Amino acid sequence: MRFQLTPAVKNILIACVILFIGTLIFESKNISLIEILGLYYPGHPKFMPYQLITHMFMHGGLTHIIFNMFGLITFGVVLENIMGTKKFIALYFFSGLGAILIHLLAQAIVIHQYTGNWWLSDVTNFINSNPSQEVFDKVKSNYASLMIGASGCIYGVSAAFAFLFPNSPLYIMFIPVPIKAKYVIPGFIALDLFLGISNFNWDPTAHFAHVGGGLFGFALTYYWRKKDKSNFW
Repeated sequence: MRFQLTPAVKNILIACVILFIGTLIFESKNISLIEILGLYYPGHPKFMPYQLITHMFMHGGLTHIIFNMFGLITFGVVLENIMGTKKFIALYFFSGLGAILIHLLAQAIVIHQYTGNWWLSDVTNFINSNPSQEVFDKVKSNYASLMIGASGCIYGVSAAFAFLFPNSPLYIMFIPVPIKAKYVIPGFIALDLFLGISNFNWDPTAHFAHVGGGLFGFALTYYWRKKDKSNFW
């Protein structure tokens, strides 16, 4: 049986690849599409509402887009074939928005912890308060950071796959034996939760977005499955 990309997966893949190539082209002209389409913290002056969607199609490097698109194809084609294109699109973007919600909530908590302000709309007052270098770095890393990538969406899709096909064998890089999806996907989410809470300075990954995407993707699929078992697939 010949492998074939499903409609939604194919269009998401094309959009991500086109924007990735466009990012490289515009960089040569000193124009940063990542700064335009990536997601800024809502209190930041460069934040735009459309970034809530556009950031899901942006990627910062070849490895980033390859791993995300590999996950999209691996899990997305199977899911779209069984649940249909409309439900798959709903799952994909619901997971992405869930990832944003948890990511921004984590940022807001840190900013409020150090400034007493949820949005930090007046940066001048914060700077004039002469914060310590540690406090300044903590606030800056959350307030001025850019979020890009489809990872939250992919985590939601992979969580849905693990819920529906828990015993499917998955191969992990550098591990020579297959591991069941019901162990792999929750394991990755748990690792992201640990890394997000640890907040290592060397780690720029939006781990809470991964956690949020996974949880929202699982929750929506669980709801669909319980609501209509007979017509789910």
